[in-house]
Amino acid sequence: MGLFKKKQVNTIQFSDYSNKNKGTRKSGGLLTSFDRLQYFTVANSSQEQLMEMCDIILGGKAILANFDQINSEEANYMLSFISGVVYATQGEIFKLDNKLFLFGRKEEFEDGSLHQYVEDSR
Repeated sequence: MGLFKKKQVNTIQFSDYSNKNKGTRKSGGLLTSFDRLQYFTVANSSQEQLMEMCDIILGGKAILANFDQINSEEANYMLSFISGVVYATQGEIFKLDNKLFLFGRKEEFEDGSLHQYVEDSR
């Protein structure tokens, strides 16, 4: 019999998504999908920008895309194309503002950090 007992440590959980083991380790910390989110301002409706955005999504990063600098017709064309890519990867699309959208594959939304961002921005 000893004089000292092991002290039980109570852990505090701030959110469900911070406890998931998804993401990439960096400096001992865990990166969430929100941490890896890439902001993209669409300057023109060129095929290069469209394909670059699709490559980013297919590469495993969510995109926060701002379509303010192009007209509605061009933005609708790009949105339709990107929506097809997102649909093919079973992802999700959220409209956060008039011309601000969040795109991501299914995997990027699994840790909950992007859903939390959408909820906080509304």
